[in-house]
Amino acid sequence: MRRALVVLALLLVPQLALAQAKRTIVIDAGHGGMDPGGTGNNMLEKTIVLDVSKRFKSLLDADTADTAGGGNWTARLTRSDDTFVGLSDRAAYSNSIGADRFMSIHANAFSDPAANGTETFSFSSTGTGAQLRNTVQAEMIAAWGLTNRGNKTANFAVLRETAAPAILHELSFITNKTDATHLASPTERQKAAVAHLRAIQKHFGITPYVPGGGNPPPADTGDIAGHVVDAAGPIEGATVVLDTGEQATTDADGAFAFSGVMPGTRVATAGAPGHVSRMVDVAVAAGAQAQADITLELDTTPPPNPPGEESGCAATSGNGGAVLFLALGLVALARRRRGR
Repeated sequence: MRRALVVLALLLVPQLALAQAKRTIVIDAGHGGMDPGGTGNNMLEKTIVLDVSKRFKSLLDADTADTAGGGNWTARLTRSDDTFVGLSDRAAYSNSIGADRFMSIHANAFSDPAANGTETFSFSSTGTGAQLRNTVQAEMIAAWGLTNRGNKTANFAVLRETAAPAILHELSFITNKTDATHLASPTERQKAAVAHLRAIQKHFGITPYVPGGGNPPPADTGDIAGHVVDAAGPIEGATVVLDTGEQATTDADGAFAFSGVMPGTRVATAGAPGHVSRMVDVAVAAGAQAQADITLELDTTPPPNPPGEESGCAATSGNGGAVLFLALGLVALARRRRGR
């Protein structure tokens, strides 16, 4: 009997160590100091994203201290005040402390105030970074319910040069009046921080838990089934996201399903390329299946961003130096020709 207990203990030790492993998360508040980032609606991007980043860090610290949760984190900021930090320096800092994940937070901007919505980038379309990107995007769409601009890839310096799996998230457009109401609200900023907390928890297989409250009591769960259609019929490949963060993709019949959903009024957001996203309320009861059929309308408006101008955070791309160098070269060439 004693030998069996010893063997069992030896088997459990690695599992306990895995569950208690402390992960280092670097939170990168975009821009700062002499670089304000995007501006619009009487706001500066650098101020907004620093506030959200500090709220996110506080949640990670609280989750570590709260034994009711499952998270164990070392949270670090690339900047904790209004100072300028170079793009390569941000990546170098993350690399120097052996970060497990790198999460950069920004707010978008564009010359056309109609541009709106939320999007998240990774360096590659596959792998761990892309998986984290998808989860952050799903959580933010569930939290703010803005236009889902999707999961994307980009050659941003902080994504390219960071050794850890990395994402860059654009909260919404500071230049759009509707988006800006979320960026300006302390309540909505806290929701964004919670969405990032839930995303990193889910990413590491931890049951989402908000320290200090906001967690529903244990209950039996229900299911959701439905279809996404438009005027032409079923939509294959549409994305459906619940406010709890779960995500599903429709099949050839436009069908989707969720199981193990917490009871209550859930919000399902459906989106598909070329269509206007739509949110619907779904009443979920324990031990029952709720039906949610969602009809989308075609998006007849032209895309707000011309090709090559996807992100308003040009400073994150690391290409500004090359553009400046080219411009100076053209000026020098023009002067030389005038001197001939």
